Amino acid sequence: MVDNKTTKETSMLMSIAELTEFSELADEYMITGNDIALVSLVEKYTSKNFAFAHPIHEAHYLYCLGTCYSDLHEKRKTEWYSDDLMKSVIAYRKAIHALPKHDWSEHENVTNARTNLRSRIETNLAIQLSSQGRALCCLPHFDKAISLDENPVAINSKAINQIFLGDSLYDQYHSGYHYFKAYELTNQALDNIDKLYPEQRVYLEKDGQLSTFKDAFENKYDLDSFYQFKEYKQEYSSKKEKEYLEWCGENRLFLNDLNDVCNYPIVYQDVFSLPSFIQTINSSLTMHEELSYHGNYDELKNDYCYARYLIFTAKDIPNDTSHMFNSTYQHVDDMSYSINNLKVAHYKSAFRALYSLFDKIAYFINRFFDLNDIKHDRSITIESLFRDITVKGGGWKPHKKLKESDNHFIHALFFILRDLRKVGDSEEVTKWLDPHAVAFVKIRNAMEHRSLKIVDDFGYELATANNPYNDNELLKMEEELSLCESKITDLQSNKSMALGYNVDELNALNIRKDKLDQQLKEKKKLSSHSLLIPISQFEKRLCELMRLARNSIMYLALAIHHEERKRNRDGVYMTKEVPLK
Repeated sequence: MVDNKTTKETSMLMSIAELTEFSELADEYMITGNDIALVSLVEKYTSKNFAFAHPIHEAHYLYCLGTCYSDLHEKRKTEWYSDDLMKSVIAYRKAIHALPKHDWSEHENVTNARTNLRSRIETNLAIQLSSQGRALCCLPHFDKAISLDENPVAINSKAINQIFLGDSLYDQYHSGYHYFKAYELTNQALDNIDKLYPEQRVYLEKDGQLSTFKDAFENKYDLDSFYQFKEYKQEYSSKKEKEYLEWCGENRLFLNDLNDVCNYPIVYQDVFSLPSFIQTINSSLTMHEELSYHGNYDELKNDYCYARYLIFTAKDIPNDTSHMFNSTYQHVDDMSYSINNLKVAHYKSAFRALYSLFDKIAYFINRFFDLNDIKHDRSITIESLFRDITVKGGGWKPHKKLKESDNHFIHALFFILRDLRKVGDSEEVTKWLDPHAVAFVKIRNAMEHRSLKIVDDFGYELATANNPYNDNELLKMEEELSLCESKITDLQSNKSMALGYNVDELNALNIRKDKLDQQLKEKKKLSSHSLLIPISQFEKRLCELMRLARNSIMYLALAIHHEERKRNRDGVYMTKEVPLK
């Protein structure tokens, strides 16, 4: 990727001619399968730091770069945790953020170009997320592309993803509905088949995956049975419950895979649970020990639902509304414009609860799949889950039991880790979701170990704006310190050469140097003491974290089901009902 450490002064303006050349050469090398030339091309363009005359040019460049990484991953058949696959996702996400916002005064051609490029980026990003096993995370991107211009590639690819989801579930009722959505998408793709290139029509032609699926679906299912989903009527105990459930449904927040493809009231349930799995008979286990995994999964769901409700409760509280919980003391106005009311307290509690879920999921997987000895329990986190924690000083390496895993949903959890934290020598995590956002781990560390101030948006601009007087004073101190150090070096050099030198001057310089050192140290210490984040950005990050946590809980159950389906079923088995409250 582009070296972000390169200074702006060394940035090179990429001309339209250079961008066109890069795009055309990339297409040529991908079509001809010239991997060596493609690698050289990527290295040539990523070794420089480019500036662009227009944001849409930058987005196009990043889109081409993501496509190159994607092609290299596919051609080279690298490991599931390959950098190629990760870099392609980063490039596509950066491209989305580089795209300019809609401007009513812009020319129609610019609007159309931006829409078309956004659709292609969203489609490719969704395909890459699906390749990572993130069959739920990719759906909003498919939907965005389809909503923009009915992108036929997005329709095709989403249909295939829906079939994969249907095949992966352990609830046949839910599987059937995903197949139904895939069937609808297949028909939509057939209506737009003329918009596809010949190589993109393979899935829809005779004996193609979607064509074969369409015939099988029509023979097995009655279409009328799926329309009852829309007709289901939900009863509510209160107006607030109605608002809460509708909000969860509209934002796809239920632990329910059907909520990813529709928001009818029938999906207003957190129905995802552990699939059936085999346990040996062990007479030494108490009842609650036998149900440890079921109880643990229920706990994960409960923590998620609590955090989700806190966010719902807090979102409509005005930023300036006070509350009695902290009205018992006089609040300091530290000029940071921070908000410390019930809204922010709920938000922080929700963030803590959601962030902790990932390490709890890692602990669950570690125990369920017996990855590490029990003595390593304290070392298990979502990050350590994907490496051998017994190897020290060897850098990041996948855990030996997961390195060759074909479990798509374990892969999905690994890539969600990449959204949360920096792994090994990978690019900084902030680049994964939003290049301009504060990383999740920085928010969490400030919240738990330092000082996190959630600030009014306008106040944030005031608090972080350049202050000419203070900036000038800082610059003067740094320059004076440098001058002092230079003079001290000269005087000490004269002393070592047995030449005359001014002892009083040297002492005065050392005293001044120590004072400047102390003042600059204090500046660095206090300026980094608190992490300030505008409330609109925190809300956005919190919602992203909530969706990642929600999907991770579901991927966990699907990962277990994937492994159970591979288990040898020879022998006699007794079914056992899980008791419910």
